[in-house]
Amino acid sequence: MRTRYPLTSAGRALAAATLCALPLTACGSDDDGRSYPTPDNICGIAVDSQSLEKLLDDGDELVQDGNNFPLSGSYICHMYVDGNDSVVSDANWHESGYTLREHFEYSNIKGVRYFQGGKYASWRSGIATVILCPGVSDKGDIVDVTLEDMEWDEDSRGLLEKLGPPYFDAYKKKLGCPS
Repeated sequence: MRTRYPLTSAGRALAAATLCALPLTACGSDDDGRSYPTPDNICGIAVDSQSLEKLLDDGDELVQDGNNFPLSGSYICHMYVDGNDSVVSDANWHESGYTLREHFEYSNIKGVRYFQGGKYASWRSGIATVILCPGVSDKGDIVDVTLEDMEWDEDSRGLLEKLGPPYFDAYKKKLGCPS
């Protein structure tokens, strides 16, 4: 047999307040839908975590998967959120004379914008540069490096233009390229 306890006016007020607050706490506890910590690097290369956080997708788990940063070949780093590509960095070596414009010569990328005197190029979902790095790799003296937001939106280009240049500087330093 169940016993019923009638609510007093104070009990009704507490119940009403709890019911009103419940949706606020459920929605407000994690605004961005992200339950993993934002790293301060992309596969070991330092970045501004606040900018990276805005590019990474919502989800429960972040996995960074990169090959062992070879100096003699291509390098790719995937940042997966719940198993889906979110942010990707890619690098390839080239012979002397390779330019950033050549990087886009045979691509299907539209709306490329060059900035900082042509040192960087961005498009709606990515940013790229070429780094002069003689004597480091047997595959060439220049490495092109791209950083892409796989689930881009209208803010991606601006975020990448902020995140990219310091990331590329850290990349150059990690490679040990001459200044």
